[in-house]
Amino acid sequence: MRGTPRQHAPGPGSDVSEEPRASRPWRAPCAAALCGLVLTSWSPPASARGVSSSSPPPLSLEEVLASTASHFPLIEAARLEAEAARMELLAAQGGFDPELKARATAFPVGPYPYTRLEATLQQPTPYHGATVFGGWRRGDGKIPEYYGNLETLSAGELRAGVTVPLWRNGPVDRRRATLERARLGHTAAEHSVRQAALDASRNAAHRYWDWVAAGRRKAIAGELLEFARARDTQLAKRVRKGDLAALELTDNQRALAQRESQVVAAERLLKQAALELALFLRDADGNPVPVLPERLPADFPALDAPPPAAEPLGDMLARRPDVSRLEAQAAQQRVEARFAANQQAPLIDVTVAAAQDLGSGPERLRKTELEVGVVLDVPLLNRAARGRDGSTRASVARVEAQLRLQRERAAVEVGDARAALDAAGSRVLLARTEAAAARELAQGERTRLRHGDSSLLLVNLREQTAAEAQVREVDALAEYFKAAATLRAALALPVATVTTPGR
Repeated sequence: MRGTPRQHAPGPGSDVSEEPRASRPWRAPCAAALCGLVLTSWSPPASARGVSSSSPPPLSLEEVLASTASHFPLIEAARLEAEAARMELLAAQGGFDPELKARATAFPVGPYPYTRLEATLQQPTPYHGATVFGGWRRGDGKIPEYYGNLETLSAGELRAGVTVPLWRNGPVDRRRATLERARLGHTAAEHSVRQAALDASRNAAHRYWDWVAAGRRKAIAGELLEFARARDTQLAKRVRKGDLAALELTDNQRALAQRESQVVAAERLLKQAALELALFLRDADGNPVPVLPERLPADFPALDAPPPAAEPLGDMLARRPDVSRLEAQAAQQRVEARFAANQQAPLIDVTVAAAQDLGSGPERLRKTELEVGVVLDVPLLNRAARGRDGSTRASVARVEAQLRLQRERAAVEVGDARAALDAAGSRVLLARTEAAAARELAQGERTRLRHGDSSLLLVNLREQTAAEAQVREVDALAEYFKAAATLRAALALPVATVTTPGR
């Protein structure tokens, strides 16, 4: 795919009335093309450019975006934050790890020499805060009567049971709240990675089109310089023949110096754009890759692909990672608020356990035991719990206000991006019309000069005006493609689709 054809013209030393090859880079497109949106990089085949097959291929936008996605430091930093959040989730899951406790006690000297061995395994569960436990204990020796509960048969006692909180820590407890917050935190971190990728892709696309535009501006400045150089040769011949005043040659040499200065300035801006683009084009080690001017595409791509269609606001918001991240953070605060509210309730824990002794010993120890217990804890003032509850409620309201603003801001960003794209398309049409007219006027003035009906001053003015019009056309095209990238990023869509580089 290629833009409109250029008019061919001879190089330096040719007739001053003819136009250089690159002086007509674009023709006005049909009006329907302005609804298009192309975010793919393009260049003609090597044979059409007249370069050898060993020349580096034109740098495509997709190559820049692929490098950005793989190696851009801010995206890598967001990935590391997501990995840290994943480790926090693993730590929260560890709150439900089983716990084994063992204890050994001996009283070898005294009126009641005895030993006591005990081991307990506890397993917290996510089911209403219940904790199941089991264990084994053994008491051996001369156990005092007032410690009769320590006495067991020869093989010890097996014990199992469950503790269930009925009110406080029942619907939600610290373990489950921490786990849910960690899950939501990991989700928010994943959305942060997506947001970092979108931002980096949009910025990379902007820097890419700035670089392409800088290359076109340098080419325009070079074409303008070639006009003056070719004319200088012809004017010098006429001065030597005596049919032209030397002042005309001096004026052209002034224009030549001015245009050489413009080329130097354009080269500086091209190098600056290349350096900024190199931040997004990196090698396998993540180091910036110098962007060579030889990799500049020949022109901007055509405007022939439709922009993203309008869609319901909810569909767009569902894709936006910044909105999704705030939704996850709001959910985190709601979990904490639910836990804080529950902590104001009284603690009522019920424990049910059964025990059975094994081995030889007194008959009275052989019966199965069943234990039922209730623990009640009622704070009187409860100011700590009430304070935490009020604090978390305020945090929920704060994040929900931020979320509401972010949704509204997302809608505004999309609307503004669409308006910017439409305006840029209109500007391209107008700039192309202006550039075509300015080139035609410059060509006509050169023809008049050849026939002696014009002056070098008018020719220089016409050429400078034509060059400025072409620069405005380049600026309009760069603005259009940057607006297209901004719109797709605002819609949380890929900034560019992958195509064959140099296509």
